[in-house]
Amino acid sequence: MKAGVRKALKAAVIGGLMAGAMIVPATAAHAASWNCSDAPYGNGWWAKCSQGPSGYNYQVWARCYKIGTTNYTIRWGPWRAINREPSIVSCQSNEEVGGGGVFHA
Repeated sequence: MKAGVRKALKAAVIGGLMAGAMIVPATAAHAASWNCSDAPYGNGWWAKCSQGPSGYNYQVWARCYKIGTTNYTIRWGPWRAINREPSIVSCQSNEEVGGGGVFHA
């Protein structure tokens, strides 16, 4: 690759990264208004959000460890609307839950 092309490509990549970094603070402000609860539930995880930005949804996730190992899979519950039924996810029968949480978008 020619030096001029390489220099232009590098400038474009750096410019794109800087532009992306400028967008992040504007979207992070939405996360402050969430009111969610989550907890272990059987062999899985449970979550419910009673408040959040209009038009946003949430889903629960659980870290499911294969029994007797340190190998895990992240499992996801269904997307739910704010202040509706909870999102629940279960690990498989050969797995045990090792934590979880809420993802909102």
